Amino acid sequence: MGFFDKVKKFVGGKNTATVAITSINGMAPTSAVIAISDGTVRGSMMVTAQQDCTMLAMKYDVLLRTQGAEGQWSDISVGSGKDVARHSMTTGQVFTQDWVINGVDVETYLRNQSYDDMGAVVGHPKIKLVVCCTADVEGSPFDPNAETEVRIGPSIAGPCKIETTVVEGQPAASASFPVTDSVFKGTVVVTAKAPCVLAATRYELCLELQTPNGPADIVVAQDQHPEIKSNAGGLLGMRVSFGGTNITFPHRMAKGDKATQTWMVSDVDIAAKLAEHGYADPHAAVRDPNVKLVVKSYADVENAGVSTGRTVVAMT
Repeated sequence: MGFFDKVKKFVGGKNTATVAITSINGMAPTSAVIAISDGTVRGSMMVTAQQDCTMLAMKYDVLLRTQGAEGQWSDISVGSGKDVARHSMTTGQVFTQDWVINGVDVETYLRNQSYDDMGAVVGHPKIKLVVCCTADVEGSPFDPNAETEVRIGPSIAGPCKIETTVVEGQPAASASFPVTDSVFKGTVVVTAKAPCVLAATRYELCLELQTPNGPADIVVAQDQHPEIKSNAGGLLGMRVSFGGTNITFPHRMAKGDKATQTWMVSDVDIAAKLAEHGYADPHAAVRDPNVKLVVKSYADVENAGVSTGRTVVAMT
């Protein structure tokens, strides 16, 4: 045992509890795969109390671990999550926790380190993905954790990036949406990473809840452009979005091209969805860490799959 480990044991840190990762993306940790294009990673963990203690939160990270020119390995978090809940545990008690990490972005961080060929990343000896789960123990300076290396899977996303830039007329990073409003407006920017043909853009307004039975994703409203309406197989019409920055589909894009789409859904009823999950007063969900309002965006690319985006919007 090294000196630092002895210090941790002496101050009663990591011997308060043990942490084990029990599943990642529905698989055993030893066989789990996270694709380069995965924006969401799910799993479960188990905490076993080694002595009486109190858990304050559970934290989760996907770490990109790369080796530099001098042989040193370094970590950077490409996605993280946290569930805050107080759990008093007695010696030997076991606590299990399902978790979800949204907003995982492996590709951006790889490109930031000059790895531009995503096809060459899979199996690269100097690139690893690691999942780390941590239990935040009250009064402990060293929280127990567990980590496991997972296989990197090839990207299954289309050759473009789609991101929400504007919500309700405000920059997405600082925008908010009243929990009782019924009309939601947003703008996305699609950037081609390779030549492609954009066939459609789709949008979902969702509630992401942490429930006693685990994470739940609830669709509140949807929109698609172009929207094809049919009757007995016939084409009746095509819906376009409002505003002056619309994409005409199909939309051919060269590498580096950007296209902007403004969209709107008018059948939003967040209050009703919250009521179905125990929030009689929708305002009780505002600033509740177990409730997130999320815009999910999709770019359908001809013969190249679907690119996805995700943006959290504050509720008021």
